[in-house]
Amino acid sequence: MELIPGLPNDLAFECLIRISFDQFPKASSVCRAWKAVIKQPEFLRRRKASGLTRPVIAICQSRFSLSRLDTVGFRLTLFDPVKRRWHDFPPIPEVVERMPVLCSVVGIGAELAVIGGCDPVTRRYLNSVFIYNFFSATWRRGADMPGEDRLFFGCAASEDGGTVVVAGGRSSTTTLALKSTLAYDVARDTWTTLSDMSIGRYVCTCVFQCGEFHVDSCYTTETLDFVTRQWHVSDRDIWLQANDVEIDRVIYKIRKRCDVVALEDDTWVFVTRVPDSTSDVTYVTGWQGNMMVINTKGGEIHSAYVLELKSKKWTKVKIPRKYRGYVHFGYYCHIHI
Repeated sequence: MELIPGLPNDLAFECLIRISFDQFPKASSVCRAWKAVIKQPEFLRRRKASGLTRPVIAICQSRFSLSRLDTVGFRLTLFDPVKRRWHDFPPIPEVVERMPVLCSVVGIGAELAVIGGCDPVTRRYLNSVFIYNFFSATWRRGADMPGEDRLFFGCAASEDGGTVVVAGGRSSTTTLALKSTLAYDVARDTWTTLSDMSIGRYVCTCVFQCGEFHVDSCYTTETLDFVTRQWHVSDRDIWLQANDVEIDRVIYKIRKRCDVVALEDDTWVFVTRVPDSTSDVTYVTGWQGNMMVINTKGGEIHSAYVLELKSKKWTKVKIPRKYRGYVHFGYYCHIHI
């Protein structure tokens, strides 16, 4: 069956991988053949190989810019930094009125996962997993996190999006920092228990780099080697942290809240300063030739700027009032799709 009448299927496939991510659901509804193609893992791989993927940023924030969070509730919003457009996420069917508070939001390939958190009314710790698929624009329920209930845990997805690791957190029964770690296999929808860290950690920063999982807290970085399944303490200045970003094979970070620096030969080199009005950079992301910083003030999104790395020119991003809502720690998620 021809994907596009009059075109060879190989050429039609090249046309389909150029569809904007926000048009995937409409394209999937055109016919069964298009839906089958878009759902294939090869579809996203070809988009990446052709340089057609671009970053989107998912943010879990209050529905309005108000301080009374208990009565307002949270929602997921989406920002396309290339087109500079803001979008609303469809609500999670099972928690349509009130999303979990202090959950973790993580990108896993062409999907996004909302993991754990606590009930905003009862304050009960949750072990739920909800997964959103960008191709179908639908949510599904994943397998619950096993073991002890936890909050304030670290969480990150592997580079290929196939594995999510949850590390540490605070126990619901003892309020102690946990050493335990878990791995979630996205395709199989299964959890496995990994070896414990050397110390308990919560409100920790987690990141994958070169096939290893790094946890940063308590002034130390601990690294899990997925081949040996062993932890070791590493030099925290070497490894990436949550707000470090790799752009065109160069790692950038914001140092001392105002300086943009790049890692060259194991040395951080000054690039430029953030705009004067950006006093508290809380999130950094990037894509080819560009870096974006988001600044919060009093917990609310205050401003955002994009840096064109070649010219070192900053441009301000327009943020509609409805998307300035209060944001909790760890509520940002960077996805390439």
